[in-house]
Amino acid sequence: MKTLKLNEPTQRKTIGRWSGTLLVAAGMQVLALPHLNAQTKDKQITDSGITAVVEKGFKQEKGVVPDTVDVSTSQGIVTLSGSLDNLLAKERAVRIAESIRGVRGVIDQTIVTPVSRSDDEISRDITSALKQDPATQSSKVTVSVQDAVATLAGTVGFYGEKRLATRIAEGVRGVKAVQNNVTISYLTSPSDAQIASDIKSRLQWDIWINGDLVKAVVVNGNVTLTGTIGSAISKSRAEDDAWVNGVMSVDDKGVVVAPRTGTATHQEQDYAARSDSDIKKAILASLRLDPRVSAYAPDVTVEDGGVILGGNVGNLKAKTSAGEDAKDIVGVWRVDNLLQVKPTAQPTDAQIESQLKAALAWDPLIDGDTITVGVTKRIVHLSGSVDSSFDKSEAQDLASRIDGVLSVRNNLKAEPEFSYNNSSYWPYYTYGDWPYYSYYDGGLYNNQVLNYDYGMYEPPLYMTDDQIKKSIRDEFFWSPFVDNSDIKVSVTGGVATLTGTVGTRIGMGEIDSDAYQGGATNVIDQVKLKHHAWWWWW
Repeated sequence: MKTLKLNEPTQRKTIGRWSGTLLVAAGMQVLALPHLNAQTKDKQITDSGITAVVEKGFKQEKGVVPDTVDVSTSQGIVTLSGSLDNLLAKERAVRIAESIRGVRGVIDQTIVTPVSRSDDEISRDITSALKQDPATQSSKVTVSVQDAVATLAGTVGFYGEKRLATRIAEGVRGVKAVQNNVTISYLTSPSDAQIASDIKSRLQWDIWINGDLVKAVVVNGNVTLTGTIGSAISKSRAEDDAWVNGVMSVDDKGVVVAPRTGTATHQEQDYAARSDSDIKKAILASLRLDPRVSAYAPDVTVEDGGVILGGNVGNLKAKTSAGEDAKDIVGVWRVDNLLQVKPTAQPTDAQIESQLKAALAWDPLIDGDTITVGVTKRIVHLSGSVDSSFDKSEAQDLASRIDGVLSVRNNLKAEPEFSYNNSSYWPYYTYGDWPYYSYYDGGLYNNQVLNYDYGMYEPPLYMTDDQIKKSIRDEFFWSPFVDNSDIKVSVTGGVATLTGTVGTRIGMGEIDSDAYQGGATNVIDQVKLKHHAWWWWW
């Protein structure tokens, strides 16, 4: 048995984390500047441009990242400073910054000044949240709180459980910081060679990463990652992927983020189609590392890259998590999530309602007083109003994590009430147990119909068709997952028509929402996914 105890604070994006990146940036200044500012047809990547787009992203997240967060950029390294009132918003701000093309790293200097609550109240709510969540209710994690800093201790079986405990603790109102001292006690002790092989496989099967350009060296279970990657969000994902069974620590300072420009010459990693049997193995491996799914044994069927998930899971969140895991595997083009929710516990509707109201009350992102909860035959009905679509999605996620819930009917109204059909998802929501703040409408996201089909954005000021077209082009340019040059945009009467090709499912999901954010009143999406192209590179 291999035991690992990590004592580091859980604020992962700190000056210490990025000190190696800053040294690389300083040493490669002469090389970095020409690449970072490479000329494109219409735009170039500049520090001032990155700052502006990050600030715009914060403003679009109404009620999540406040105006008290300041942004500055130097050599593609974004520094965030100022204050927020909760840890989830702090993490969210980092994710938004990481998702912008040209960002090579994020230094998070923001401080959290939460609402004032007693340490006893905070400790009680974190303990309740851990016991209430189906994925952690049987874990041996203990909580202590001093001066609003929560310390987690105990033992878990793998890294995903440790990270999930942090996410749950951060989701309690009043917490200023989380110190995760949980010990990971592995059931087996794989060799360094086996660990390296497992990491290589994880990286190569992750649609967010070109695994062939990131290498892992393992010595006594300690992992060092080196190589080149195309975006800061993908770098963070690569670090998470490296936490396979037996890993003691992960050092990713040797991974250099080298953003490609929107129309720069690039190579597309056009791999041969993956076999269905290999895709199935990769999905099963991913499910085993997901703490929400690992306790169950979903049936996985793969036919020509289409995935069918069957069998039973114990809660609604496990079902949606399994679908998300499957669709992040290279070669998967569709997921039909037919998993049945069969809770082992049989709470009454009144018990479910009570637990959900408690969760809404301690969540720092939303005001539970504006949400009405009803439960009928273990189906949750949410009504009332919230500040943003993000809040609406957070309430949805909280409901899905209540043991015994079979489905959720989300009738919350997000302000302002301006909506569009949106089947996209955002790259900075896709791991760390953040819910998918997206709106499933079948196809790849055919997990469950949840009366949940609209994204909310403020209506833009009047724009001419040419202005909308340029604005949409700008949105494409700043996404690290969309190649501006391969998509044609035309706008007539505010309606944008998109044609051409895109080389990744991530980009495929993002282009519609980019167009709406650019000012389109409606979008006709005729863009096709390039055959066997799962990611972009240059």
